[in-house]
Amino acid sequence: MSERAISLELQERMRQFMPRTARWAYWQDGRGPMFIYNTERLSLYDKSDPANGKFESCVFVAYGRGSRSGRAESFRELEGSRSAHALRRDAKDRALRLYEHWRETGEIDV
Repeated sequence: MSERAISLELQERMRQFMPRTARWAYWQDGRGPMFIYNTERLSLYDKSDPANGKFESCVFVAYGRGSRSGRAESFRELEGSRSAHALRRDAKDRALRLYEHWRETGEIDV
C-alpha cells in the first residue's frame, strides 16, 4: 500500500471512532440568551448515553465580560435546560416555546 492509501484508511478509521458534532440552529434577540436545538441526531462518543441518537434542545446564557451590557462574547449552557427528544420537531418546538416565553416575560422557564 502506498503512503497516501494508508493515510486515507487511517483517517476513515479515526472518523468512525470520533463522532461528528451535530448541526444546530437557534433563536436569539440581540445579545440575549440563545435558545438552541439540534437539526441532526446526536452521535455521541458514549453510546450508552440516553441522548445518543436523539435531538436536543437547551438554553445558552451570556456570562463574564460584557454579559450585563449586552456585548457578551462568552455563553454557557443554563444548568438544567438540556432536554433530549425523539423527534426533531419536538426539540424545535421546545426551543421556540422557551424563546417566546422569554420574549413575553423576560424569564427563562426550563
